[in-house]
Amino acid sequence: MSWERRLLLNAETQVSDSATRRIALPRKGALSALMLRTRITNGATAGEEHIVDAIDKVEVVADGSNVLFSLEGVELLRWAWYWLKRFPPQSWNEGLSVVQELNLPIFFGRYLGDPMFYLDLGQYRDVELRIQYSPTIAATSFATGTTQFHIPFWVDDSGSPPGPRLGFLRTTQVKAFTSVASGDDITELSRLYKYWDLMVYCREAAIADGVDITTVEVRVDDKRIIPFTGIWDDIQAENQQMFDIDPLVKVTALRANAATIGMLCGRILEAKVKERFTYVAATDFPMHTIASVAGDVITVAGQLVEGSATYAAVALDTTRRTLDVQAHGLGIGNAIVIPFALNGNPDLALDPTQMARLQLALTNGAAGGAVKISTRELVPG
Repeated sequence: MSWERRLLLNAETQVSDSATRRIALPRKGALSALMLRTRITNGATAGEEHIVDAIDKVEVVADGSNVLFSLEGVELLRWAWYWLKRFPPQSWNEGLSVVQELNLPIFFGRYLGDPMFYLDLGQYRDVELRIQYSPTIAATSFATGTTQFHIPFWVDDSGSPPGPRLGFLRTTQVKAFTSVASGDDITELSRLYKYWDLMVYCREAAIADGVDITTVEVRVDDKRIIPFTGIWDDIQAENQQMFDIDPLVKVTALRANAATIGMLCGRILEAKVKERFTYVAATDFPMHTIASVAGDVITVAGQLVEGSATYAAVALDTTRRTLDVQAHGLGIGNAIVIPFALNGNPDLALDPTQMARLQLALTNGAAGGAVKISTRELVPG
């Protein structure tokens, strides 16, 4: 066993602001994980777009069409939150011309260096990583020509397998749709490989988790067996408890009075905001509070407090201020995980190969939620 950390791409700045970057992977070796670090510079006024929104899709594809990994950026962030048990490493700072950064893992096993599950690159003619990206170019979003990718990867190509390989875990999106006012949405799931777990992502700005999709159920053979059923809120709370998920999200914001900030934590149960400033005698000073909370969006209230010798009424603060903001949600923000292979036990993975039908039923509670379903399958070999 000899895992080595190497570089697939070394801090490469992209020529285009919107494209798909394709990078060939080595043609042999045991691949445990890729680590995608994305950096983009904020606009000249601020950076109000989270960097994950600039990552449209991340895929690993073999032999031109064999999809081994495929997730949209917002899904990959939630899977990373699940894998790492906390919000993935980032530098979320809205300051003007600041370089933002987000680090997202792409795992082919249960964890980095898993000796039983990894991708055997030698089984394919060629394998490539594809990153589709399109940051918003604007004074309050991102600056043109500043998207950068840095990609380390962990591989063992010593010729001696790192362990008794059982296959690899393939994580892919299977469906995306927008929630409607009522009724069940039924997804027919493939019955080719065992299911390790699956994730349902649902987000609508300023709407709390559990409103657009209310209940989740896995059905076998037209409900003859129901291996999993639950209310969204209960599943999310259970995810936090079972997987020790840290629901905290932080941002260094640059906002004025009445600005809204999406915190990506699903629903805000607790939030704090504190301004950064240097007090100067006999001058007004800023004070910020949270005016309201809707789902995972907070509205900031900023005031200028009288600091001179002459009393004046408190005025609204229309100047962008540097604010330290943090919010606690519940579980993984905007997502729930349905686990099958509990405690990483492959014997507990859901085996659909002898089933006549396997379905995921999602109950719609309200219209407007962006829903994405993704699964992690155990591909043997």
